[in-house]
Amino acid sequence: MASFVVPIWGSVVDPDPDGPIRRYLQARVPAALERRPGQFVQVPFVVVDTGASFTVMSATLARTYGIPIPARTSRLTINTAGGSRPSRVHDGEIRLRFPQLPDRVFRLYCLFSEDVPPSVPPLLGLNDTLDVFRLTFDGTPGRAGPFGSLRFETTA
Repeated sequence: MASFVVPIWGSVVDPDPDGPIRRYLQARVPAALERRPGQFVQVPFVVVDTGASFTVMSATLARTYGIPIPARTSRLTINTAGGSRPSRVHDGEIRLRFPQLPDRVFRLYCLFSEDVPPSVPPLLGLNDTLDVFRLTFDGTPGRAGPFGSLRFETTA
């Protein structure tokens, strides 16, 4: 099984001078997404979202990168930390590869949402991602990352 490790990215912010300082952590993974067979476009990163059931990408961002999305849409209530809201989505898939495994292409089901702004990076949700990868979070600070690391291990 092939594997690679990425650092867990962190930032500290002070959103309210009268409130506590907050630390935000993300598992950011550089990736390239397939536009058409054999042609990839580099995205800055995808984010592993352990609170998301589905892999989600902004439909606008997908169009900007030339990623094909199905024309048919459906309605889905998306639950976020900010609450629930209806969303128009295209059920499709993304094919991606990582610089650490350049010869491997992974297919994941993806909801292309018309209601997610293009400033939001693609989010890897647990559904389907866990069929392709074993994910191991390690919060130990070290060389891999000051806030820990995430190991991606292929299941096949």
